[in-house]
Amino acid sequence: MEEIVKLSLKSENDCFLIREVNRHVAKAKNCVIITGAGISCSAGIPDFISSDGLYNMIKSQYPGVFRSSKDLFDVQLLRTHDTIKGFNLFMGILKEIIVNAKPTATYSFIKKLADMKKLKRVYTQNIDNLEELVGLGVDWQFERVKNCKAQVVQLHGTLSKLQYNACTNICPFTLQYCDIFKKGKAPNCPKCEERENTRAEQGLRPHFIGQLKPTVILYGDTHPKGLEISQIAIRDQNKADCLIIMGTL
Repeated sequence: MEEIVKLSLKSENDCFLIREVNRHVAKAKNCVIITGAGISCSAGIPDFISSDGLYNMIKSQYPGVFRSSKDLFDVQLLRTHDTIKGFNLFMGILKEIIVNAKPTATYSFIKKLADMKKLKRVYTQNIDNLEELVGLGVDWQFERVKNCKAQVVQLHGTLSKLQYNACTNICPFTLQYCDIFKKGKAPNCPKCEERENTRAEQGLRPHFIGQLKPTVILYGDTHPKGLEISQIAIRDQNKADCLIIMGTL
């Protein structure tokens, strides 16, 4: 990047700063955008750390179990009955909120950059998948690194899908699973249940029934596509001529 300009739009010079942003974006050909929870709050998705955020709601229901909002996403701590119940409840409530959320003008702005062939990539910390609702290409499989077509890289995964903990199969996270998660439980794998019903009819001994978990990346997890993301990021860094950071520090 030839030039780094840090602009904060919380000042008395907002109009001037907005013109500066517009000037840099107008001349850019390869914009890289990094986004965080701040761009989804106005869509009706509360953040995790504010006084009325989701963490405090979960904390009130499980006093003494979670010391900080980070604990909700720490894979090392999700081993007790209460922490697992709290996490599942959190996922169910958050998914319901996301389903009712609508993309904001920020997402339309990003899509406009894509339509103008100015968007190189979006790297998002969000798991709400709102980018896909405005028509941006979201694909975290990254089958091709050199000519990656995904417009959005979901650094922390997505709540749009569920994965079986006993295999690699993935299914959509539909509303039918929310009620189960909100009870603090994880849904059983439908394929495993179907297999076990067949085995029971045949008089065979039961096997393990897997459960579904959201495809989100927790603290302590290894991102399944971490290597590919790092390679894509290096390529994007070398080509980017404008970096925009929104909704995160």
